[in-house]
Amino acid sequence: MALSFSFRSASLLCLLSLHCQLLAQPVPAAPEDAAPLSYRQAIIGYEPMNLRGLVDKRVAGILRNYYTTSFGGQNTWEELESFRFEGVLTMPQGALHFVAFKKKPDYCKIVLFGGNDLRIVMSYDGADAWQLNTAESAEPSAMPSLEALNFIRDAPTGGHLLYPALPGKQIELLGRRQVDGRGCYDLQVTLPNGQQVISAIDLRDFVERQQIVINAVSGAIEVTTHDRSERVAGIMVPMESSMTIDGELVHSVQMRSVEVNQGLMPWMFARPSGAYIPGSGPAGGEGAGQVQGLGLAGDVSLNSEGALPASEFFGLKEAPVGAFEPSRFPDLDAETKQSILNDIGDLSP
Repeated sequence: MALSFSFRSASLLCLLSLHCQLLAQPVPAAPEDAAPLSYRQAIIGYEPMNLRGLVDKRVAGILRNYYTTSFGGQNTWEELESFRFEGVLTMPQGALHFVAFKKKPDYCKIVLFGGNDLRIVMSYDGADAWQLNTAESAEPSAMPSLEALNFIRDAPTGGHLLYPALPGKQIELLGRRQVDGRGCYDLQVTLPNGQQVISAIDLRDFVERQQIVINAVSGAIEVTTHDRSERVAGIMVPMESSMTIDGELVHSVQMRSVEVNQGLMPWMFARPSGAYIPGSGPAGGEGAGQVQGLGLAGDVSLNSEGALPASEFFGLKEAPVGAFEPSRFPDLDAETKQSILNDIGDLSP
């Protein structure tokens, strides 16, 4: 279930413009100086499931079946605009509750909840990748560049097997292998900026069983295995996943609920929205307001009394260890925060 990326290009273009004025003659910019297209700019004029032009017919056949069985086909996918996830992120040192939101084409926001009503927010609005740790500041700040590479890579709703014909993108079949005893095709996607994503697609039902990426912060190879998937509004969505590095479990994710088309608006992902949770208060989107599941009326915290029934614990049999311990929350390092998106953000199909 995941990001175009040069924030220096605007300054560079301004310097070029000034240089041209001083010389009183036009100086064409070299191709390498041109600002790269953002994801939403690049997909204009392209259909998400258009396979025309793919040279490798084996890849086209796999993708055709994948689009049909995992996405419900073009018509089903067109009816979906956004996803809302609720669940638990479990790590060796404890667990955190989260809510996450994705909106086409590449809006993404994740809110992690710690003790004492603390929150970590990570968000991307298509142009600005930012973060907020309420334990440290009341104001959002720009996401560090390498962390932003991870986040932006995984932000597009539906992942990178969609839009196979985009210029600069390459999808190739690496071969077959077993994932938890199931035969899978390994499809490697190389993005225009060079980042790569490997998706293991089940030979029989064409559901994604595993995804492999390289963490831009640490250089670690992160392997996310989807242990259980369910169909939501016609789309196969992983409900339980685990992420490993060098065979060692880093964390797991268990979804409590997944909802679609909750009226998410672009401003809800922008930096001024801060720690605002879509659906938790007055919003300008159709369908926003009271959200089913946690009942986040107003700005009620998930950690406040009554917000989380003791008998539920997000569908777990017992409360996750350390879920509300204040000391667990501020200690999340950059690698942990960014690898979360391999489980949460990319859990949309």
